[in-house]
Amino acid sequence: MLAALQGFVPKSPNDWNAGNWSNGCVRKTNYLQLKLPDTSSSWFDTSMSLEECKVLCLENCSCTAYANTDIRDGGSGCLLWFENLIDIKEFTPGGGQDLYIRMAASELGSFSNSLGLIFSQ
Repeated sequence: MLAALQGFVPKSPNDWNAGNWSNGCVRKTNYLQLKLPDTSSSWFDTSMSLEECKVLCLENCSCTAYANTDIRDGGSGCLLWFENLIDIKEFTPGGGQDLYIRMAASELGSFSNSLGLIFSQ
């Protein structure tokens, strides 16, 4: 059976268990070393830093995640997502990119902040 990525749960568990994965998963936590999501609902700026990208994402209530557009030489650029994160693939250690997923602090309970996770109220 296909499993949701760690930290995600099926949006419709009954359909998922029946082998219908078309509804996908909903996020619960952050991910590192991924094939980034489909960019059909994203925006980018190649001149921004990752910190500027984070600030821009936190200032836009529609932003769901962000990442560098280029990971070479320490990373550069900004890629923001504004809707569902579709077509993510988890790579073995050493591959992929870091994806910073925006989550409400209330979703985390007593979880402490770690790399790749940003909080919003």
